[in-house]
Amino acid sequence: MGTAGWPVLLAACAACAIGTGAALQQQAAHGVSGSGSAGIGLIAILLRRPIWLLGVAVMVTGFGLQAAALDLGRLAVVEPILATSLVVALVVAALRHRSWPRPADWLAMALAAGGVALFLVVAAPIGGRSQPPAVWWAPLLVGLGALGALALWRSSHWVPARAAMGLGGVAGMTIGASDALVKTTVSSASTLHLAVLTTFPPYLLVIVGAAGFLLQQHAYRVGELKAALPPSSVLEPLTGTLLGLTLFGERLAAHDPISGMALVLAAAATMVGVWRLGSAPLLGARSHPDALIPDAGSG
Repeated sequence: MGTAGWPVLLAACAACAIGTGAALQQQAAHGVSGSGSAGIGLIAILLRRPIWLLGVAVMVTGFGLQAAALDLGRLAVVEPILATSLVVALVVAALRHRSWPRPADWLAMALAAGGVALFLVVAAPIGGRSQPPAVWWAPLLVGLGALGALALWRSSHWVPARAAMGLGGVAGMTIGASDALVKTTVSSASTLHLAVLTTFPPYLLVIVGAAGFLLQQHAYRVGELKAALPPSSVLEPLTGTLLGLTLFGERLAAHDPISGMALVLAAAATMVGVWRLGSAPLLGARSHPDALIPDAGSG
């Protein structure tokens, strides 16, 4: 396999792991209630649920693969592939409930995967820097912090589906920003080694990554997977790609009108496919929080 192929392969494996981890985490977090379920107290409750711990372990593996992909490739290449994690979540849900996706769900999967493939073939991003100026991070992080606080505050006043979508959307944007910080941190570590701990990106990564993780768990708690995961799956790669093209100065090799139209079509197909997958009945199915494949009590 050529050097250019490794980021794509690693990103695809990361999407598989992240999608599986998301399905398992939502299964454990959905419906958690009580006085201790607000804020970081939710994590203390979930730590007692084996299925959630398994989901986190699988997700962390995915993040490791994602970090390797971001180290070798560009944000504008890796991020669109991560949008297909929702396809994996649907497959996991199908296995868990011993059911099979509808023809419309298969079409949505084809749109999502085909859109990503077309984007990668046409875009062929080039150039870019590994270390954006530090001052450029400030407005982005302040804005995300304000959005996160607003989403957490307003979620208690919204119906569950809207709350899950709002929290999942902000979580996706926050995780997209953490993807960019992963790229910066890994790039710095490859040259500075332990001296990278004297720079700011690793510490920002911990803070932003933890914030995105907490927001995602709250999205899983208040709503079903079909409400919480599509906004996150769409906005994470969109945010990461935009940051690659702005903060990191990446450029798309395609400049002619036909290539531009193909890129718009690819992006639209991916987003529509991911969003339509969110309506799949399997992503709304509920099961016992400690049940694994198959559901507890089935069979």
